[in-house]
Parts: sequence; C-alpha cells; structure tokens
Amino acid sequence: MKRFTISIRVASRAFVETIEHSRFVEFCDACRHFRYIGLCYGPPGIGKTLSAVRYSRADQIVPRDRWTSEVRDDRPVDTLLYTTSVINTPSRVENDIKMARERVMSIVLDPIRREATMVLEEIRLKDEKSRREIMDKPGCSPCDRPAVDPTYFETYKQYQAKQRAVSDPTTLILVDEADRLQMNSLEQMRSIFDEGTAGMVLIGMPGIEKRIARFPQFYSRIGFVHEFRPLDANQVQELLDQRWTPAGVTLPDEKLIPEVVASLIRMTGGNFRLLTRLLTQIERVLQVNDLHLVSNEVVEAARDSLVIGTS
Repeated sequence: MKRFTISIRVASRAFVETIEHSRFVEFCDACRHFRYIGLCYGPPGIGKTLSAVRYSRADQIVPRDRWTSEVRDDRPVDTLLYTTSVINTPSRVENDIKMARERVMSIVLDPIRREATMVLEEIRLKDEKSRREIMDKPGCSPCDRPAVDPTYFETYKQYQAKQRAVSDPTTLILVDEADRLQMNSLEQMRSIFDEGTAGMVLIGMPGIEKRIARFPQFYSRIGFVHEFRPLDANQVQELLDQRWTPAGVTLPDEKLIPEVVASLIRMTGGNFRLLTRLLTQIERVLQVNDLHLVSNEVVEAARDSLVIGTS
C-alpha cells in the first residue's frame, strides 16, 4: 500500500487525525475495494478503536426506536462496526451482525419510507375528502360509498418496489476486539465474508496475526495486514504544540516548556490513552494545588497517581 506523511490535525477534542489514523483509513479503503479480509493489530491505548469509530461513523448513528436508526448528518453509511462480545458463539455473531446490517439498511431506506408516508397520506386525505363530498350529497345512502382510488395502492406498490431494489449498503465490516473470537466464531466470520458482499477488517492485539495463521481456511482469505503504531516523539510534540487537550480538560494558556514536553513524551511512549489520562490528571493536580503553570514537578505528581509504568 502507498505510504505518505501528513501533519497531525486536531479534528475535535475527542479525536485527533494522526498519521496512523490516515494509514488506517487507507488500509480499510483497500480492504473494501478488493473485498479482502484485513488484520489490524497494535498495543492497547493507541487509538485503534477510536479510528474504527471515526472511519465507520458509528458515533453519528443514533437509534430512533428498537428497529430503526438515523444519522446526525446527510453522509451515507456503508461501514459496519461490530464489537465482539466477551461471550460469543457462532449464532450470536451471526445474529448480531445481521441486526447491525439491518440497522444500516434502515438508514438508507428511511428517506424512501418518509417520502412514501407523506405521499400516501396526501392521497388518503384527498380520497377521504372526495368520499365525504359524495356521501354528503342529498339522497346518498351508505350503499353508494365510492371505492378507494386505486392510485393509493399503485403508489404503495411503487414505493415497496423502490425499497426492495435497494441493495445492502454495507461494503465493509470492522470487527473490534477480534481477539475474543474463538475458532467456531472465526468460522462464522469466514462464512459471513464468503457471502461476498463486503470486505472485513479484524482489529486486535499484537499476536492475533500469528493466532489466526493456525486457521488455514481463514488465513488464506487475508489480503492485508496493518500494524497500528503508537505516536512517535515528533507526532506527540506536534500535538502538544497545537495545544490539544482531551475533551473537558483545560490547561493554562502558557505554552508548555520543552522539558515538560520531553517528560510527557517519555512517560507516555506515544500511547494516546496514557497521554489523555496524564493530561487529565495534570489538570487535577493544578486545581488541587491552585497552580497556574505546568512544570516538571506537576507532571511527576500527576504520573505518580497513575499506573503508567516507570520512565
């Protein structure tokens, strides 16, 4: 796959578009395009799940009721994010993914259904008005009640045909926490993939590629493998230079001194989750001690209250 370098872009307080996220997007696009199974692995806390949520736009999907969902924007949804449950069986995996795909389908069908409801209601009201006019005429009896206008039924059939003509929009299935999948559940995943309608990406911890290699039938379908790496020192420094902080965290306006930046880089090792937790704890230390400057002492105090290992 093509490799390129971009600058870190702070898309929001909750998500940062790093180089690794861009590579993840390229990897997923390739799995979708070629209809392959892809393996993405990396240590915990470096942003795999956040990237999967961002790519699939799962955070933009909200349930309307038990059976239907909607999106917060007008962009199409064509990627399904499935998080493997701790206890998983082939039947549960099949049912969960089937229901998730039906929800995605409901989002695509929603505009057609809304339009059908509006048009059919308009026809119904028009028919009802015509029937009332006929029934209100002097000398009219209940036996003279007019038949329903066939236009209503014809229009209903047209919209039903439109819905049936819509194909499954899901062209990529992202499977998070794939390490939890046992052999039979992996076989169920292979069966779903073999339907040939969507690519698939399994996201897990380092070593998942070696474990799946023990299942030849599944492993033979893997087209791409992607290692999701921690941020390097330059990326962390660029992120801090842009004054990024986690959602809900506010630090002093003063720019962080080089010594503090170096300490943050050393302590977190490019782990995005640890960086988030450490910055959150730094804010708490500043508030408790009524301080207004992030110093090395503040960073050390914040680290001492977290389980992040030794420097």
